Amino acid sequence: MDAIDRTFFFARVRERPFSGSLSQAQIDGMSAILDYWETSHEGGDDRWLAYILGTTIHETARRMQPIHEFGTDARFERLYENRRDLGNDQPGDGARFHGRGFVQLTGRRNYTDWGNRIDQDLVGNPDLALELAIATRILVDGSVLGTFTGAKLGNYFNETGDDWKNARRIINGNDRDEDIAVLAKQFWSAIRHEQRGRFGQAGLRPVLVEGARGEDVRFLQELLGLEEDGSFGPMTRHVVEAQQAANGLTADGVVGGMTWAALLRVEDAAPTPAPTPAPTPAPAPAADRPVLRFGAMGSDVEILQQQLGITADGDFGPKTFEAVVKFQKQKHLTADGIVGPATWAALQVA
Repeated sequence: MDAIDRTFFFARVRERPFSGSLSQAQIDGMSAILDYWETSHEGGDDRWLAYILGTTIHETARRMQPIHEFGTDARFERLYENRRDLGNDQPGDGARFHGRGFVQLTGRRNYTDWGNRIDQDLVGNPDLALELAIATRILVDGSVLGTFTGAKLGNYFNETGDDWKNARRIINGNDRDEDIAVLAKQFWSAIRHEQRGRFGQAGLRPVLVEGARGEDVRFLQELLGLEEDGSFGPMTRHVVEAQQAANGLTADGVVGGMTWAALLRVEDAAPTPAPTPAPTPAPAPAADRPVLRFGAMGSDVEILQQQLGITADGDFGPKTFEAVVKFQKQKHLTADGIVGPATWAALQVA
């Protein structure tokens, strides 16, 4: 089984969407969902799992534990009493079958249905829906099978595309659909497998161009090692073009399937041991220096970094790229991040 990399997952979600901290209860709740998914839906679509987690953070008010719906019996009676669509046909059903669990299971019909599915008396004891194992199964299988509203995950995430916004109809119409779509995409970015990494996402990510905004751009910037501000601006485009050139792709700044694949393949490649540092050679004339671009490594990159006044680690990464572009602009050169004869010459006289 190609298990989900839990260390990576929790480190990633701690930052987004949990803003830097996770409680043990939140970790335990998410672990239960991941465990059940890997046991019962091994090899399933990661987008489904991500949307399930996005639903959970919303429905539990970020607790990631099964909870009672907020409110009083009077409120529940006002909202749910005599609701035929929920199967509430007996006095007191509105309060008795208020929302519970990860997904806020509501109504006599749903409690009866799920009691039969898991062979538990949820009608006689509705609070069983608050038990972690039961709540997890209802959340995951209900979303996969479409038991709550008739809409299911496969309607919105399949081989032809995805619809993160309208997937909310699986649970509750269009209530907070855009917010939950953002949360779900944040979880998707955190799902990395121990063997294949996140390479499986390459063919599912949208085409991005300069001017795009949102969680997909944040994910792109993470892979590029840039500040994750979610805005596809000139710097993001420059680094995309450099990566495309380094991977033998058309350097057009358009992030499509082949670019996603190249970036994710780089991310998931096994790290290589750092080479033994060699003595830094004496500076050579600008005309003799090689053309350097994003992704280059070695002593020439170290010399470049020394002349730029940045950390000389021999790796032409995002920080070196930014420093080159800044220098080129200062010297009124073409600011493309590529270090050719003109840039070398300007560095030697700087």
